[in-house]
Amino acid sequence: MTDRDADVAVSRMHDRLPATLYEVAWQYTLFEWYSTQQSPDLDFDLAPEYLAYLTPNAKSNLFGERDSLLIAYVDLSDPVYPKLRSDAEGGPVELATYTEADRFRVGHSYPNKKRGLMTDYSLTTHKGGKDARYLAGVSGSGTNTLRDRFTSWPVSEAADQVRAEANGADRAILDGLATLGQDDEVMDQLSDAFLDLVASEDEELEVLITVRVKLPGEEEWKFPGEVPVLNEVMRVRKQAKLENINVDDASGQGVGLVSDEPGRVTGGSPGVFSMYGKQQREHFPDLDTTGSSAWRIHPLRFDTAAAVSLADSLFDNFHRGLGYNRRLFLLPYLAVRRSELDPETFEWFHDRVYTRLRDAEGGSDGSFDETVSGFFGDADPVRSGGQASITDFLSEHDVGFGEESADYWDSVRFAVVHRISGNPARVFFDTIDGVSPALQLENAHNDVTGSAVFAADGIFNENPDPDKSPLLGRSLNLVRYILYGGYFRRTTEPTRNSREANEPPGAGDIDDSRMERVRNLLTGTPIDASRLLEHYIHQLVQDQHKMFGDGNGYDLFRRNVVEQYAQIHALAAVGGLDTSNTIAFGYTEMPTEFETREERLDEFIESHEALSGASEQAIFTLGALVGRITAYQSRKNITSTLVRRYPVDYITKQTVKEVTKGTLQMDNTYAEADGNRSYWTNARYTDRLADTMLAEDPQSWRLTEAEIQWLYSLGIAYGLSDSSLYDEDDDAVDDAPAARFQPLFRR
Repeated sequence: MTDRDADVAVSRMHDRLPATLYEVAWQYTLFEWYSTQQSPDLDFDLAPEYLAYLTPNAKSNLFGERDSLLIAYVDLSDPVYPKLRSDAEGGPVELATYTEADRFRVGHSYPNKKRGLMTDYSLTTHKGGKDARYLAGVSGSGTNTLRDRFTSWPVSEAADQVRAEANGADRAILDGLATLGQDDEVMDQLSDAFLDLVASEDEELEVLITVRVKLPGEEEWKFPGEVPVLNEVMRVRKQAKLENINVDDASGQGVGLVSDEPGRVTGGSPGVFSMYGKQQREHFPDLDTTGSSAWRIHPLRFDTAAAVSLADSLFDNFHRGLGYNRRLFLLPYLAVRRSELDPETFEWFHDRVYTRLRDAEGGSDGSFDETVSGFFGDADPVRSGGQASITDFLSEHDVGFGEESADYWDSVRFAVVHRISGNPARVFFDTIDGVSPALQLENAHNDVTGSAVFAADGIFNENPDPDKSPLLGRSLNLVRYILYGGYFRRTTEPTRNSREANEPPGAGDIDDSRMERVRNLLTGTPIDASRLLEHYIHQLVQDQHKMFGDGNGYDLFRRNVVEQYAQIHALAAVGGLDTSNTIAFGYTEMPTEFETREERLDEFIESHEALSGASEQAIFTLGALVGRITAYQSRKNITSTLVRRYPVDYITKQTVKEVTKGTLQMDNTYAEADGNRSYWTNARYTDRLADTMLAEDPQSWRLTEAEIQWLYSLGIAYGLSDSSLYDEDDDAVDDAPAARFQPLFRR
């Protein structure tokens, strides 16, 4: 590694802020080139413009495998008389072991997502599943063989193009290979030499086939990757493929979409993750497949198109599998202009971020999750009123990287891509800055769970137990949970039928309710609050079934309602909800201590926008009374509780009056029958319920069924918790003025 390497890499960055995955792909080829320059296996000069086309790790499965590298030796020390290596020097062919140390020297460029016949970009080619006779090139119709390294590759259109522009020494290298290919006796000698090395002509091998040359005035035999003119032919051949991969003749003079530089551009690139390739449902929008104007619509400079082609193999090291053919790619990059970037920052990012995440082990048991969580932990929210001057350009909802971390972090962003494999493969969503929205939501969620509702005398303080929930603790690290979809999977179900809800989505199926809302969040599309409430109810209905079946009380139901409460208010706080067709979910701070429970109930209702109307208060209060009575019944070991009689999905506009009447009758019955004062007075509910229910006929309520049922559920959770904060046994019902809450008076 030299200081110059970082300088070279920085000089090839774009002088504009990254705005698409194309720029991220370009950066990754530079990071990988820089990694290559540091490798002890690279002891020769490899220009970055060639590395963008090479695939040094494409056939890593062959590293260390015996008989995996088939090498032809050509002596070009006398350019006029090229020849195969003599038997005295070791013979014209060697069957060797391909090692990791060879991966740069062989100069292999493997076709991206190869299907069918393989294009020979580089002089080094790959062949597997063929017998030795085929590999030798004597079967008559084979491609990618030992012989056509000489008979085909050096006389291709790309080779002729390079030959016409090359200097004398470089031209002689191509001419020497072509001359040998035209000599049938030499080709027979080459094939025979290889067949003499194998036990049988029928033996099947998987090999890289390559050529090593001895150049004038040199003693070393060089692989193709060490010879610039051979790399140049490879580059030109791959450029031609990039030009015609989706359309014909898709090139012309234009301005690069990414580079902003004029020159020859192509419109035939399939895009990052092949988003506009043949494996997608659609090509690039409005792409003219005749090629006559494709380059005008989707113009990429050829070096950019090459970086895009290589990026897929690089990005594969930066993903987390989500199951069912789903992958989430987390792609850190530098969000700076070239003019603002110094070599030190580039080196820091490469060593501290890029390399660590690239080399992290994937899977649930690997180090990938821990590594990305560490990165997210270095990020702090930047609110209006701001921090240092470097963050002055951020809005109140943007995210910078904290003052306690290195200043370098201020330049780091994460692109996020959710890809679904299958036929066809799909990119479900992509965004150039996916971590910032997740951080904003994490901060908003922690604000909610740190609010008065969860503190001191708050109704949900330690109830439900925050240690039993990933969403109810304090100062939670939620970014990874949000990005992986667990944040929404935890609180929602797409259907009320548990069997259907648990069925895995099919390959290529984009109907993924877990990631649908992640996509909305990361791409700045508000989540439909109406549909979210419906999925909340589906979850709660399934909770009820479990609750009624296992007899373990109401902790699960209450916990999930409160998790939903925290989530929906956090989403509202970051502007992530579309409430145009629903009630609003804003809230204001309320006191943390109260003189009476009636005061606490009043404050709770007044501080929540969702409870601002009479109908909203009525259904919430009804649920709270049902929860309150159910808690009493559970305490008395009464199995036929009110929640069982009036479950969430029973509540509709048509049944509200019936449920209200039955609940009030039950409350009166317990109050009158309980002469020993152990029944809890519920006047704070019954008085409010009478007032709000009489304000408007439930049949004329404008609330949707999902709104009614969720507010009813929230009320149940409130009522269940209202019975557990203070001891309500007979000996605790006391008229002593020192009690925080005055005795629960009988009616």
